[in-house]
Amino acid sequence: MKSLIPSFVAPFILVIGLCGVGAQAQGIYVSPGENGPLFSNKPQPGAKEIILPPLTVVTPTKEAVGASPSSAPTGASDRPAAAAAPPAYRSFAVTYPENDGSVLANTAIFEVRVAVDPPLQIGEGHAVVVSVNGSPVAQRFTAEEFTLPPELWTATLPPPNQRIQLDASIVDLNGQLLRKAAPVRFFMRHARVRNRPHGLPPMPEAPPRATPTIRPPSETVGGATGGRSGR
Repeated sequence: MKSLIPSFVAPFILVIGLCGVGAQAQGIYVSPGENGPLFSNKPQPGAKEIILPPLTVVTPTKEAVGASPSSAPTGASDRPAAAAAPPAYRSFAVTYPENDGSVLANTAIFEVRVAVDPPLQIGEGHAVVVSVNGSPVAQRFTAEEFTLPPELWTATLPPPNQRIQLDASIVDLNGQLLRKAAPVRFFMRHARVRNRPHGLPPMPEAPPRATPTIRPPSETVGGATGGRSGR
């Protein structure tokens, strides 16, 4: 049977429909009022019963009822981050040159010493790389004592008494940084011949060498022949 419901009644029906299924079972009645239609679930004199369409009821499933926030699957963003792998090296430092120290290097070639704990994992492809004043040395070192090559300075040696910064790092086979040491700053000095301190007596001069006397041959022979000529 087709229900005839005026358009102005629709908003009131929606409000009553939200009251629940029980209101539909009891019936809804509309009667005229001073300010408009009046709705009630009890029949009044002159009221008409309104046939409402059936309400849509959704029954929750067992999975939805038994699910709990703790058992719900979490996304990738909710998963705890994996624990970071411990560092491969506990400590790494440059022991020579010393920080704020000096190095004698007339040829700009000097030794570098590092301390690694635990020892450098050469089998894993780990190595030490260094840079001087920001310029990387194109060589990998696998010992704790090594000498920087002279090619570092190209064709120009640094001037004496220049402050130099040395940076050292441990990298893997692919050049990935594993550990970096604190930078070391030192002075590169050139060795010079020192003058004698002021106030010391001068060095004694060596005595002159005696020059041997060479007699002419006539004088030596004349002593013998002169006697014979006198006779």
